[in-house]
Order: sequence, then structure tokens, then C-alpha cells
Amino acid sequence: MAKKKTEVNPLHELEIQTGELAAIVGKSTRWIRQITSDGVLKQVGRGKYILGDAVQAYIEHASGGKEEDNKPRFIDEKTEHERIKKEKAALELEEMRGELHRAEDVQAVMNDMLAAFRQKILAIPTKLAPQIAGNGEVNVVKGMLTSALHEALTELSDYNPETFREERQRDGGDEES
Repeated sequence: MAKKKTEVNPLHELEIQTGELAAIVGKSTRWIRQITSDGVLKQVGRGKYILGDAVQAYIEHASGGKEEDNKPRFIDEKTEHERIKKEKAALELEEMRGELHRAEDVQAVMNDMLAAFRQKILAIPTKLAPQIAGNGEVNVVKGMLTSALHEALTELSDYNPETFREERQRDGGDEES
């Protein structure tokens, strides 16, 4: 007499209980019920799941969702967030080293420098008029003007990175973000 073969379902098609699924994925039964109510897992009966479908749905959920969804995946958002944090830290480090300056600091320092330059240039006629009027020699006048203009231009060449740090401290900067 031939033995009757029992039909065995493939492992991925097995029906399992909530407790078994919880043990497989290392979570509590309460957590399994919660993600089931959230629509992540699909039951085939009361407290029953198809093993393969449930594990695949769990993996997809744990990795942030489907790629083809029109919403960003959690894992992609987290990666982007970490990239931005890294970039921010690099910029803050450059700023602390004096290799990078905030736009508002540059604007304030440059405004101060250009205002001082403007004042020096506008002061040249007042400063030199009495001297030029009394001295009619062209080379002497030329030398006086050249000297005064060089003095004014020196104002622009006095770039000092420390000025930017001082400007930031004066504005209450250097706070940690």
C-alpha cells in the first residue's frame, strides 16, 4: 500500500499567527497589531498572516517605504538630513578657522571700509587746496596728490580677517546652533 503524501505549502506561503510573526521580526504582538492597523501588514484572517508577504511588508516598512511611492522614503529623508548636518558642521568649522565669513559680516565690514575710503577721497581737496594754491610747481602738486591718493587707497588694502570676527562678536554672534 502506497503512503499518501501530505501536501506541504512552501515556507513563504505559510499562515502564521500574530505571536509567531512578532517572534520572527523581533517585535511585540502589540507592535504587530499597530502596524497592521496602520496598513503596513495585511491579515488573511483574524490574527493570521502569510509569512512571505508579512516579512516583505515589514522589511519595506523598516527600510522607509516603497521607492515608487510619490512620497519620499524615510531612509532617504534621514540620509538627506545627515548630509545637511555634515555640510553645516563643515561650514561652521570653516567660519571658526576664519576661512569663511557670514554675508552680513562681510557687508558690515565692507560698508565701514568703503565709508572710510569715501571720507578720505572727499577730504583730499580740502586738505590739499591750501597747499596747492601756495605752490605753483607741477611736480610738487602732482606729488602731493599722489601721496594723498595712496593714503586713501591704503585704507582699502587694510584687509584683516580678524575684523570679521570682531564684527560678529559685536553683533552678539558666536552662539552655538
